[in-house]
Amino acid sequence: MAEISQKSAGSPDRNRVLLQTGLLEPEMFDRYFAVRGFEPAADVAACVSHYWVMRWRLPYNVTYRPTEVLPTPMVHAFFTAQGGFVHGISDGALSYDTAGAGAIAGIAFKPGGFAPYWGGRINELRGGRINLATVFPDAGTRFCSELLLRPEEQIAEAFDSLLRSRPAQPPIQHLELIADAVAAMMREDGPTTVSALAAELFRSERSLQAAFTEYVGVGPKWLLKRQRLLRAIGRTGDTARPDWARVAADMGYSSQTHLLNDFKDVVGVTPTVYLRQLRRQH
Repeated sequence: MAEISQKSAGSPDRNRVLLQTGLLEPEMFDRYFAVRGFEPAADVAACVSHYWVMRWRLPYNVTYRPTEVLPTPMVHAFFTAQGGFVHGISDGALSYDTAGAGAIAGIAFKPGGFAPYWGGRINELRGGRINLATVFPDAGTRFCSELLLRPEEQIAEAFDSLLRSRPAQPPIQHLELIADAVAAMMREDGPTTVSALAAELFRSERSLQAAFTEYVGVGPKWLLKRQRLLRAIGRTGDTARPDWARVAADMGYSSQTHLLNDFKDVVGVTPTVYLRQLRRQH
Protein backbone atom coordinates (compact mmCIF):
# COMPACT_ATOMS: atom_id res chain seq x y z
CA MET A 1 0.00 0.00 0.00
CA ALA A 2 1.81 3.12 -1.25
CA GLU A 3 1.59 6.14 1.01
CA ILE A 4 1.51 9.64 -0.44
CA SER A 5 2.57 12.89 1.21
CA GLN A 6 1.01 13.75 4.53
CA LYS A 7 -0.88 17.02 4.99
CA SER A 8 0.88 18.83 7.80
CA ALA A 9 2.01 22.39 8.34
CA GLY A 10 4.85 23.84 10.37
CA SER A 11 6.90 26.25 8.23
CA PRO A 12 6.06 29.45 6.36
CA ASP A 13 6.75 27.88 2.98
CA ARG A 14 4.74 24.78 3.84
CA ASN A 15 1.89 26.91 5.20
CA ARG A 16 1.78 28.90 1.96
CA VAL A 17 1.57 25.71 -0.08
CA LEU A 18 -1.24 24.39 2.11
CA LEU A 19 -3.14 27.65 1.80
CA GLN A 20 -2.98 27.30 -1.97
CA THR A 21 -4.33 23.76 -1.70
CA GLY A 22 -7.34 25.03 0.24
CA LEU A 23 -6.45 24.41 3.89
CA LEU A 24 -7.31 27.80 5.37
CA GLU A 25 -5.82 27.41 8.87
CA PRO A 26 -2.63 25.36 8.36
CA GLU A 27 -0.90 26.17 11.66
CA MET A 28 -4.01 25.54 13.76
CA PHE A 29 -4.65 22.34 11.86
CA ASP A 30 -1.10 21.13 12.42
CA ARG A 31 -1.44 21.70 16.14
CA TYR A 32 -4.11 19.05 16.58
CA PHE A 33 -4.44 16.97 13.40
CA ALA A 34 -2.54 14.35 11.44
CA VAL A 35 -3.48 13.17 7.95
CA ARG A 36 -2.08 10.27 5.97
CA GLY A 37 -2.86 9.62 2.32
CA PHE A 38 -2.60 6.42 0.27
CA GLU A 39 -2.72 5.56 -3.41
CA PRO A 40 -5.54 3.25 -4.51
CA ALA A 41 -4.91 -0.17 -5.99
CA ALA A 42 -4.22 -0.20 -9.73
CA ASP A 43 -7.57 -1.78 -10.62
CA VAL A 44 -9.57 1.13 -9.11
CA ALA A 45 -7.12 3.95 -9.85
CA ALA A 46 -8.91 5.04 -13.05
CA CYS A 47 -11.62 6.65 -10.92
CA VAL A 48 -9.89 7.32 -7.59
CA SER A 49 -7.30 9.98 -6.77
CA HIS A 50 -6.35 8.84 -3.26
CA TYR A 51 -7.52 7.69 0.14
CA TRP A 52 -7.01 9.71 3.31
CA VAL A 53 -7.27 9.13 7.06
CA MET A 54 -7.41 12.08 9.46
CA ARG A 55 -7.06 11.75 13.24
CA TRP A 56 -7.13 14.47 15.88
CA ARG A 57 -6.70 14.95 19.61
CA LEU A 58 -7.88 18.23 21.10
CA PRO A 59 -7.48 19.44 24.71
CA TYR A 60 -10.44 19.31 27.06
CA ASN A 61 -13.09 21.97 26.34
CA VAL A 62 -11.48 22.90 23.00
CA THR A 63 -13.66 22.68 19.90
CA TYR A 64 -12.07 23.40 16.55
CA ARG A 65 -13.78 23.81 13.20
CA PRO A 66 -11.36 23.00 10.34
CA THR A 67 -12.19 24.86 7.15
CA GLU A 68 -11.07 23.83 3.69
CA VAL A 69 -11.75 25.04 0.16
CA LEU A 70 -11.57 22.08 -2.19
CA PRO A 71 -9.04 22.93 -4.91
CA THR A 72 -10.45 20.65 -7.62
CA PRO A 73 -13.97 19.45 -8.53
CA MET A 74 -13.74 16.16 -6.67
CA VAL A 75 -16.50 14.10 -5.08
CA HIS A 76 -15.51 12.68 -1.68
CA ALA A 77 -16.84 9.71 0.25
CA PHE A 78 -16.60 10.34 4.00
CA PHE A 79 -16.46 7.62 6.66
CA THR A 80 -17.25 8.74 10.22
CA ALA A 81 -18.07 6.95 13.46
CA GLN A 82 -21.73 7.87 12.89
CA GLY A 83 -21.88 6.55 9.33
CA GLY A 84 -20.80 7.37 5.82
CA PHE A 85 -21.89 9.88 3.20
CA VAL A 86 -20.92 11.15 -0.22
CA HIS A 87 -20.33 14.87 -0.58
CA GLY A 88 -20.72 16.48 -3.97
CA ILE A 89 -18.66 19.35 -5.35
CA SER A 90 -18.94 22.36 -3.08
CA ASP A 91 -18.82 25.96 -4.28
CA GLY A 92 -18.11 27.17 -0.74
CA ALA A 93 -15.75 26.10 2.01
CA LEU A 94 -16.24 22.82 3.88
CA SER A 95 -16.06 22.83 7.67
CA TYR A 96 -16.94 20.51 10.53
CA ASP A 97 -16.78 20.57 14.34
CA THR A 98 -14.21 18.44 16.15
CA ALA A 99 -13.56 17.88 19.84
CA GLY A 100 -11.71 15.37 22.00
CA ALA A 101 -10.12 12.53 20.03
CA GLY A 102 -11.56 11.24 16.79
CA ALA A 103 -11.04 10.22 13.20
CA ILE A 104 -12.50 10.54 9.72
CA ALA A 105 -11.44 8.69 6.60
CA GLY A 106 -12.31 9.24 2.98
CA ILE A 107 -12.08 8.38 -0.68
CA ALA A 108 -11.22 11.24 -3.03
CA PHE A 109 -12.56 10.47 -6.49
CA LYS A 110 -10.82 11.99 -9.49
CA PRO A 111 -12.72 14.74 -11.29
CA GLY A 112 -15.37 12.78 -13.14
CA GLY A 113 -14.41 9.58 -11.32
CA PHE A 114 -17.55 9.22 -9.22
CA ALA A 115 -19.90 9.31 -12.22
CA PRO A 116 -19.45 5.60 -13.10
CA TYR A 117 -20.48 4.63 -9.55
CA TRP A 118 -23.32 7.13 -9.29
CA GLY A 119 -25.05 6.36 -12.55
CA GLY A 120 -27.32 9.42 -12.41
CA ARG A 121 -26.81 13.05 -13.32
CA ILE A 122 -23.66 14.07 -11.48
CA ASN A 123 -24.77 17.69 -11.07
CA GLU A 124 -27.54 16.42 -8.78
CA LEU A 125 -24.82 16.00 -6.14
CA ARG A 126 -23.44 19.53 -6.41
CA GLY A 127 -23.25 21.10 -2.98
CA GLY A 128 -25.17 18.24 -1.38
CA ARG A 129 -24.64 14.89 0.29
CA ILE A 130 -26.21 11.45 0.17
CA ASN A 131 -26.00 8.37 2.34
CA LEU A 132 -22.96 6.32 1.31
CA ALA A 133 -24.90 3.05 1.55
CA THR A 134 -27.13 4.11 -1.35
CA VAL A 135 -24.08 3.78 -3.62
CA PHE A 136 -22.07 1.16 -1.72
CA PRO A 137 -24.56 -1.04 0.18
CA ASP A 138 -21.76 -2.69 2.20
CA ALA A 139 -20.78 0.67 3.75
CA GLY A 140 -23.35 0.87 6.52
CA THR A 141 -22.96 2.47 9.94
CA ARG A 142 -21.33 -0.59 11.50
CA PHE A 143 -18.82 -0.84 8.65
CA CYS A 144 -17.83 2.82 9.08
CA SER A 145 -17.48 2.75 12.87
CA GLU A 146 -15.40 -0.45 12.85
CA LEU A 147 -13.31 0.80 9.95
CA LEU A 148 -11.92 3.76 11.89
CA LEU A 149 -10.56 1.46 14.63
CA ARG A 150 -8.15 -0.15 12.17
CA PRO A 151 -4.60 0.99 11.33
CA GLU A 152 -4.43 3.42 8.43
CA GLU A 153 -2.97 0.90 5.98
CA GLN A 154 -5.83 -1.51 6.65
CA ILE A 155 -8.36 1.28 6.11
CA ALA A 156 -6.90 1.91 2.67
CA GLU A 157 -7.07 -1.81 1.86
CA ALA A 158 -10.72 -1.85 2.99
CA PHE A 159 -11.44 0.99 0.55
CA ASP A 160 -9.97 -1.03 -2.30
CA SER A 161 -12.26 -3.93 -1.39
CA LEU A 162 -15.30 -1.66 -1.05
CA LEU A 163 -14.80 -0.20 -4.51
CA ARG A 164 -14.37 -3.68 -5.97
CA SER A 165 -17.72 -4.66 -4.46
CA ARG A 166 -19.35 -2.45 -7.08
CA PRO A 167 -17.20 -2.64 -10.20
CA ALA A 168 -17.37 0.43 -12.41
CA GLN A 169 -16.72 0.64 -16.12
CA PRO A 170 -15.30 4.14 -16.37
CA PRO A 171 -15.48 6.10 -19.62
CA ILE A 172 -11.69 6.08 -19.92
CA GLN A 173 -11.50 8.45 -22.88
CA HIS A 174 -13.53 11.13 -21.11
CA LEU A 175 -11.69 10.69 -17.81
CA GLU A 176 -8.34 11.07 -19.58
CA LEU A 177 -9.53 14.28 -21.26
CA ILE A 178 -10.78 15.64 -17.93
CA ALA A 179 -7.51 14.68 -16.19
CA ASP A 180 -5.47 16.42 -18.89
CA ALA A 181 -7.63 19.53 -18.59
CA VAL A 182 -7.36 19.62 -14.79
CA ALA A 183 -3.58 19.15 -14.90
CA ALA A 184 -3.24 22.00 -17.39
CA MET A 185 -5.39 24.39 -15.34
CA MET A 186 -3.49 23.65 -12.13
CA ARG A 187 -0.10 24.51 -13.60
CA GLU A 188 1.33 27.84 -12.46
CA ASP A 189 1.68 28.84 -16.11
CA GLY A 190 -1.48 27.07 -17.20
CA PRO A 191 -4.25 28.49 -19.39
CA THR A 192 -6.49 31.10 -17.77
CA THR A 193 -9.48 30.88 -20.12
CA VAL A 194 -11.57 28.00 -21.44
CA SER A 195 -10.68 28.94 -25.00
CA ALA A 196 -6.94 28.79 -24.21
CA LEU A 197 -7.45 25.45 -22.46
CA ALA A 198 -9.29 24.03 -25.45
CA ALA A 199 -6.55 25.19 -27.79
CA GLU A 200 -3.83 23.58 -25.64
CA LEU A 201 -5.67 20.26 -25.63
CA PHE A 202 -6.58 20.47 -29.34
CA ARG A 203 -10.25 20.21 -28.45
CA SER A 204 -13.26 22.39 -29.05
CA GLU A 205 -14.69 24.41 -26.17
CA ARG A 206 -17.98 22.63 -26.73
CA SER A 207 -16.48 19.15 -26.28
CA LEU A 208 -14.71 20.23 -23.08
CA GLN A 209 -17.87 21.74 -21.66
CA ALA A 210 -19.86 18.64 -22.54
CA ALA A 211 -17.38 16.26 -20.86
CA PHE A 212 -17.23 18.34 -17.70
CA THR A 213 -20.99 18.81 -17.53
CA GLU A 214 -21.75 15.11 -17.88
CA TYR A 215 -19.01 13.57 -15.75
CA VAL A 216 -17.79 16.31 -13.36
CA GLY A 217 -20.90 18.37 -12.67
CA VAL A 218 -19.25 21.76 -13.20
CA GLY A 219 -17.58 23.38 -16.19
CA PRO A 220 -13.85 24.04 -16.61
CA LYS A 221 -14.46 27.70 -15.78
CA TRP A 222 -15.26 26.61 -12.20
CA LEU A 223 -11.74 25.23 -11.78
CA LEU A 224 -10.11 28.24 -13.43
CA LYS A 225 -11.84 30.53 -10.92
CA ARG A 226 -11.05 28.23 -7.99
CA GLN A 227 -7.34 28.05 -8.82
CA ARG A 228 -7.11 31.82 -9.21
CA LEU A 229 -8.73 32.34 -5.80
CA LEU A 230 -6.51 29.78 -4.05
CA ARG A 231 -3.39 31.37 -5.48
CA ALA A 232 -4.62 34.68 -4.11
CA ILE A 233 -5.26 33.09 -0.70
CA GLY A 234 -1.74 31.66 -0.80
CA ARG A 235 -0.44 35.22 -0.84
CA THR A 236 -1.88 35.73 2.64
CA GLY A 237 0.95 33.54 3.96
CA ASP A 238 3.49 36.21 2.94
CA THR A 239 2.30 39.06 5.14
CA ALA A 240 -0.18 39.90 7.89
CA ARG A 241 -1.49 42.84 5.80
CA PRO A 242 -1.64 41.85 2.13
CA ASP A 243 -1.88 44.47 -0.59
CA TRP A 244 -5.15 43.16 -2.03
CA ALA A 245 -5.07 45.51 -5.01
CA ARG A 246 -1.69 44.12 -6.03
CA VAL A 247 -2.74 40.52 -5.35
CA ALA A 248 -5.85 41.05 -7.50
CA ALA A 249 -3.79 42.45 -10.36
CA ASP A 250 -1.17 39.69 -10.13
CA MET A 251 -3.84 36.97 -10.14
CA GLY A 252 -5.66 38.39 -13.15
CA TYR A 253 -8.75 39.79 -11.42
CA SER A 254 -10.42 42.72 -13.12
CA SER A 255 -10.42 44.65 -9.85
CA GLN A 256 -9.74 44.37 -6.12
CA THR A 257 -13.51 44.32 -5.52
CA HIS A 258 -13.85 41.30 -7.81
CA LEU A 259 -11.28 39.40 -5.74
CA LEU A 260 -12.81 40.38 -2.40
CA ASN A 261 -16.31 39.37 -3.53
CA ASP A 262 -15.02 36.05 -4.89
CA PHE A 263 -13.20 35.42 -1.60
CA LYS A 264 -16.32 36.07 0.48
CA ASP A 265 -18.56 33.98 -1.78
CA VAL A 266 -16.31 30.93 -1.32
CA VAL A 267 -14.80 31.32 2.16
CA GLY A 268 -17.89 32.89 3.74
CA VAL A 269 -16.15 35.92 5.25
CA THR A 270 -14.17 38.86 3.91
CA PRO A 271 -10.38 38.59 3.71
CA THR A 272 -10.07 41.09 6.60
CA VAL A 273 -12.24 38.95 8.88
CA TYR A 274 -10.44 35.79 7.77
CA LEU A 275 -7.00 37.20 8.61
CA ARG A 276 -8.26 38.51 11.95
CA GLN A 277 -9.52 35.03 12.81
CA LEU A 278 -6.14 33.54 11.88
CA ARG A 279 -4.29 35.96 14.15
CA ARG A 280 -6.53 35.04 17.08
CA GLN A 281 -5.43 31.41 16.75
CA HIS A 282 -1.75 32.16 17.34
